[in-house]
Amino acid sequence: MNTFKFIFLSLIITACGNNGAETPNNSEPREYYRLAKQVTPSGKYAIYDYARLGSMAFSSDITGTEVFPSDAIFIEGDGIKIDGSISEWISNDTLLVYTFNSELERPKDTLPILIEYKECADFIIKSVEYKINSGGRWISDFDSVFTTQDSILIRTVNRDGAKKMIGLPLGATHIESTADSIIHIVIYTRLYTHMDFIYHNEDGTTTRGLPGVGTLLYDLTPTKKINPNGLNERKVFWEFKE
Repeated sequence: MNTFKFIFLSLIITACGNNGAETPNNSEPREYYRLAKQVTPSGKYAIYDYARLGSMAFSSDITGTEVFPSDAIFIEGDGIKIDGSISEWISNDTLLVYTFNSELERPKDTLPILIEYKECADFIIKSVEYKINSGGRWISDFDSVFTTQDSILIRTVNRDGAKKMIGLPLGATHIESTADSIIHIVIYTRLYTHMDFIYHNEDGTTTRGLPGVGTLLYDLTPTKKINPNGLNERKVFWEFKE
């Protein structure tokens, strides 16, 4: 059967990508441990997600998401910055992005605390902010995958052999592959709300059954060789190749 594990997750989109990129003039070459690209639905722009180690031993990692013309070379800091975690393309011209604040007080509901719209390149960003207090990971095998214009469809395989088709929107889908085989699929930033949050009170007691908000990560591994070619010509997902 599928394994469903609750863990505390980093709220930044993560995956192993290619290292290195163009660097600004008069600067040291930068090595990225995460560098991913997806082309927007219009095909006119590309979104890059990156991460590299900080300059000092104990400094925070440098991360970011930036938009460039599709024919431009990625140079960190020269693009249009996107704040938050990409979730999905709501339509061909609207990108849903989540931002999160840690909920330190006892949660009251699962409603967003702020919704904003702003223009970015040739599309609109819908930014939704939540107070987050939990997260989860859904781990499964799969034996089939294909995409439509706005979704990825995956047939999961349970340990007992039972199969189930799941459909998820594109946007935060990471496909890691070689030239002829998919290695791994990870889908980030799926909003997850529930009424199972446990709050630890100051007096040492706990209160159960409270509203919780978090993200659910889909961690999917193929059971057989699956060719990644032709999944989607628009490439509105993060794609990684060895």
